[in-house]
Amino acid sequence: MRTTILTATILLAMAATTAAGAGEEDVVFSTWFGGAEDDRLTALAVLKDGSILVGGDADGEGALIRLSADGRKILSRRRTDGPVSDMALAPDGTVLAAGGFGVVALSPDAQKILWTHPTGGAGARVAAGPDGSAVVLADKRVTVVADGGEARGSWTVKGGYVEDVACDPARGRVFVAGFDNKRGHSNPVQVAFVYAYDGGGKQVWKAYGWGGKEVDDRGLMADTRGYRLAMGPDGKLYVAGESAGGNTMWGRRAQDLDAKADLLLGDKYQHAFNTSSNHITYLGRLDPQTGRDEGGTMLLARVEGNKGNTIRPRALVVDAEGNLYAGGMSASGCPISEGAFGAAEPTGAWFCVFDKGFKRLYATTFGNGRTAAIALGPGAVVAVGEAKEGVVPHEAMQAEPGGGLDGWIVALKRR
Repeated sequence: MRTTILTATILLAMAATTAAGAGEEDVVFSTWFGGAEDDRLTALAVLKDGSILVGGDADGEGALIRLSADGRKILSRRRTDGPVSDMALAPDGTVLAAGGFGVVALSPDAQKILWTHPTGGAGARVAAGPDGSAVVLADKRVTVVADGGEARGSWTVKGGYVEDVACDPARGRVFVAGFDNKRGHSNPVQVAFVYAYDGGGKQVWKAYGWGGKEVDDRGLMADTRGYRLAMGPDGKLYVAGESAGGNTMWGRRAQDLDAKADLLLGDKYQHAFNTSSNHITYLGRLDPQTGRDEGGTMLLARVEGNKGNTIRPRALVVDAEGNLYAGGMSASGCPISEGAFGAAEPTGAWFCVFDKGFKRLYATTFGNGRTAAIALGPGAVVAVGEAKEGVVPHEAMQAEPGGGLDGWIVALKRR
């Protein structure tokens, strides 16, 4: 990687199709992580001491596993009563983990349980709230759990599918993203939304979330979904969503459907032309006080004839300078930067870095899996996911897969 910002990727590709040594000066380690049963790594945090905490479903059991910063040694392993689906770090380093077991707060070294609460479930999401609290999204319900493990408030989100939660601890605002099944004048359409609440569950603004007939009247009938939110250290709220085609409401202002959004139109991978119903990733920035959009971009894969192809987001983080790190899963034709440390084939798990103006700085792909989570640390950036084929190992703790579906982990040096 030849940029001056913090970047990360997992190298997941068939060894026979990967350029030998490409980008190896940037990687700390790249490794398989899995046993004989199916394994999924879905949650991640880089702790204050640089060690790496991964979570998911390991050999059929939920687990939180702490690795050394170089990825060569397992420092601790804690079983959980159900898969770990998400993690967040509080400002003081407290680890918040959510999943089928509920939510648990761990000491900054992840060795001591500070408190637990049963709110959670499969696919639960968690964000750090004010005053040591945790904000948990599970089954379309947001629960604020105070430091100590007592529920301080709870409310239901009025949305068909609610996918993620974020929080602005400084102001106590809680944000959710998702989508609804609606109907235009004659056809169904999915419409993404982002809602903001105060700490007591009162909605204070709405972004997107238009009516079905409203988008139909403007010819914007591509299905849209909100999948990931990230509250950046720069004080801005970021959203990652997708659109099934280019005639999309993501191209309009978040609170004015008749005004065009200020989207960066870059090269063919960041310009939604020659599309059909292929899924397109949207990345955007919102003012957390008002919900007003402050720029964004689209990301596409491209195949023969420059026809748009599918690329879907599943991971999003932002650094203090407003650079975005995004990843997910895709079909063929993803962008790959020259000399990138990653797969030679432009398909499967993808990873991209964008600057604060949404210019793409780095891109790679990881074989046939997906990028499930990305975390920024003091000396490296880490990403995790799962796949069935061919990790290209580098200083690997596990050079070969264990069998079936397996997890993977990589760390790249901080630049």
